[in-house]
Amino acid sequence: SLARPGYARAMYVYEAIARRDGNFWFIQIPELDLVTQARTVDEIDDMARGVIAISLDVPPGSFGIQVGIER
Repeated sequence: SLARPGYARAMYVYEAIARRDGNFWFIQIPELDLVTQARTVDEIDDMARGVIAISLDVPPGSFGIQVGIER
């Protein structure tokens, strides 16, 4: 890549959709056909980021997450 000094490269953002399922939150990442779960709302971002990073073999901080909560 030909990154120029002073210019940040745009970070790709994945959508994560979370919905309550009993005692857990069920999390889907539709674009990558991935699923995971979290125990609390606070864990949703970390769990989604973890499954994406493992699946793509990239660092967890190398992309963004947009979390949508289904009610």
